[in-house]
Amino acid sequence: MPPLTRVAEEPAAARVERLVLEYAQSVPPERPLAPSLLLHDDLAIESLSLLSLTLRLGDELGVDVVVSGLELGEVKTFGDLVQVAQGLIEKSPSRRPEP
Repeated sequence: MPPLTRVAEEPAAARVERLVLEYAQSVPPERPLAPSLLLHDDLAIESLSLLSLTLRLGDELGVDVVVSGLELGEVKTFGDLVQVAQGLIEKSPSRRPEP
């Protein structure tokens, strides 16, 4: 399945949760993950891992996160990361109207 097709099929929170679970060193048993979970303190995701996770999220969505001007310093919680994903989805090529 092409990556752009998956954008519409997988909700932002589910997409972020899937990626977070791959990068987290500490994973709580509850699903879905609570928006208030701190990426660093609760999930043990370090800065470089967050950068990698965000770049991968952008790749899946077909969005260059570097060009988008995303400020990762403000991303502290799982909920923050879901909001980032929702913003990236809005910038996704698959969401742009056909010419």
